[in-house]
Amino acid sequence: MSPAVAHLTGPGRTVVTCDEYGDIEVAPEQVLRSDGTLCLAEDVLKHYVTTDFKDGRLRLRSRGVSGVFALTDDVTVQVRPRFPLTNLTHMVSVCGYVPTAIAALRTYRVTDRWEDWMLDVTTDALLIAVDAIEERGLLRTYHRRTDGSSYPHGRIEMSATINRYASRGIEHKAVYSWFEKTADNAPNRCLKAAALLLHGRYRSQHLTRDVRRRITRLGNALRVLEKAGDDRHHRFMSDAQVRGSAALPEARAYYRPALDLAVAILNGHGLDLDADSGSLSAGSLLVKTEDLFESFVRLSLQRSLIDQPDLSVLDGNVAPGRRPLFERITRDEKEALPVHSSVTGVGSQNATPDILFESADGSFPLVADVKYTRVAQNADRSELEQVITYGARYASPVVMTIHPRQSNTNGGLVVSGRIGDTLVVQYRVDLAAADIDAEMDAMAQSLTGLISATG
Repeated sequence: MSPAVAHLTGPGRTVVTCDEYGDIEVAPEQVLRSDGTLCLAEDVLKHYVTTDFKDGRLRLRSRGVSGVFALTDDVTVQVRPRFPLTNLTHMVSVCGYVPTAIAALRTYRVTDRWEDWMLDVTTDALLIAVDAIEERGLLRTYHRRTDGSSYPHGRIEMSATINRYASRGIEHKAVYSWFEKTADNAPNRCLKAAALLLHGRYRSQHLTRDVRRRITRLGNALRVLEKAGDDRHHRFMSDAQVRGSAALPEARAYYRPALDLAVAILNGHGLDLDADSGSLSAGSLLVKTEDLFESFVRLSLQRSLIDQPDLSVLDGNVAPGRRPLFERITRDEKEALPVHSSVTGVGSQNATPDILFESADGSFPLVADVKYTRVAQNADRSELEQVITYGARYASPVVMTIHPRQSNTNGGLVVSGRIGDTLVVQYRVDLAAADIDAEMDAMAQSLTGLISATG
């Protein structure tokens, strides 16, 4: 990235807000060129937006990501999670999920919690800020210097001259003072300390191409800041300009984002994904909330049930939970059937439920699929058919769909009824709970009670 990277919420930009999978309300002239072709930013159609026609009008809809991205050169889209969600940063950290970083800046609120996934985006943001400083000029301040010589310049300090020289009969020397312009000041020492810290972190990592690239760029940042002194005790943290309590010179206002980032990095502070805006400027991070929700539910249940050796929580998308969708029929069954041909490649289709509860005896008392969809009564018919198929394949007496809770519906366990011998239920997770970990512990307790009740 370069200092020319645009800010997604800068002056002159229109910010449009929508929900995941929701309509993006823009006028046709905002997204169409004069020849009728779309003028969307690069890769937006591939990753973040779909287009179609509704009632004869062009319609743009967001895909399943939450965050901020540029739609065009003049329009920014802020996509909110489709469900009330105040624990996004915590969920990302629990799952080890790495949000997608895009080459454009937005603002974040600072959080006291640091996670490893924040390293690259904060480093890149600091490098962009230092690039801007290199391009527009270092902050230099005047420091008062004093000396004594036979060739004074600047201001003669009469009292000091009398005390040091005249009182001792030395008449050919004088004490004098002058102001020297220097880059060795608190703001530059702060930036240098942050760059040194990051340089050390990347030097200790496995040297991939991206790591080497960041090491090189951090080395350039240290070259730009080489005139600043090394302050290992971080005394610059008490400086008013570094803290932001005193204004920077108007001509050097571009230092503010760099200093805010450097202070956050040195204090071990991170980015809060839950807030719409804040004071810290960094690269925009996009979260595929549907994938995050599935991972968070599964990992939370595994954590909550870790002390129950007779019950395991598996991921049916991968081995050992995944299994072929079709069982092979026996030789006797084949011979009893009319003349027939067999379907080839039956092993290519798999049953892949998102969550499997496996008992110590190898049975599966509950099969669940995580659905990031709205539900007020029963789950969607296609979702039910999918999980019931999984239940039949794993011989599970209970099948479940797991959804985020809507604000106007009941949370927790909801029983739909039976289909044959299979009990069909759903669970609604409150993603806006004040204590999301307690919410997931309650879910685990409810599901173990359900398994006990259904044998």
